[in-house]
Amino acid sequence: MTTSNVQATFERLLLLPGVIGAVLVDGDGVPVRTNLPENAAQMYANRMRPLVTLARSMVNDMETGDQLSYVRLRTRRQEVMVATENEHTIILIQDNRALDESRRSSAASGRWSK
Repeated sequence: MTTSNVQATFERLLLLPGVIGAVLVDGDGVPVRTNLPENAAQMYANRMRPLVTLARSMVNDMETGDQLSYVRLRTRRQEVMVATENEHTIILIQDNRALDESRRSSAASGRWSK
């Protein structure tokens, strides 16, 4: 994925329902783009890096040659999605209530359109 594609994906993700924040992290673990305060972006980048490293290792151990696409963590209040592509990592933080409402609306509209 090229840098311009990563940037476009980042911008598109910010428009999703319930997005609280997003952090684009380079291969060195440095936040290069975010809509969060600098200290929060750095905290997410620092905390997610070892988790992604562990998840990559686990995926490779389970299926040699396979690659990690993303990690999803859900708490009572937030959902954190971590997507990796080559040297880039995108961390997306969403509010659960808004996310769940959006999913319910999508499911309902899908039922009515049939």
